[in-house]
Amino acid sequence: MNHRVTSQEQILEQAMQIAVREGVDRVSMRKLASACGIALGSVYNYYPNKEALITAVSEKFWNAILLDQEKLYRRGMRFTLFLEQYYNYLCGRLARYDKSWVAEMDQRAPQKEALRMLRQVLAEDAQVDRAIWNMELSEDAFCSYVWINLMALLRAGENNCRFFIFLLEHLLYDE
Repeated sequence: MNHRVTSQEQILEQAMQIAVREGVDRVSMRKLASACGIALGSVYNYYPNKEALITAVSEKFWNAILLDQEKLYRRGMRFTLFLEQYYNYLCGRLARYDKSWVAEMDQRAPQKEALRMLRQVLAEDAQVDRAIWNMELSEDAFCSYVWINLMALLRAGENNCRFFIFLLEHLLYDE
């Protein structure tokens, strides 16, 4: 028997449990209300629609996944080394979850934090050939491109990103 859940935090936690157990795409307002032991209308008091609920669930999930991302970084480390470690970190954290979580990463607050981290690492890598940056290829555009490709590799179920790293090595470093 489900226990009655009444706070927004408790409702979000129940939604997370459903999403982790069944996949984020299987969360519904009706299923959530039933799991919380409340009327469907009560869920709508906190989340006006399914999209708002899924956004909250996704942000909570990704904030937990990315919680320790800062620990991977050592000041001045090579961007591509960080990126390979970062990808392995994401693969490891996501391994036990349904692939639908990766699709939910687009345009969310955690993505902004991940991009901030990539920009910081890139900016502090003294080995990067700064001559590559111009109006067509800015550091921000590059980090966005890197992030989009990391997510594509995760969606595809790739175990590593070595080929992508190889390409980035040749672009970033004049060696």
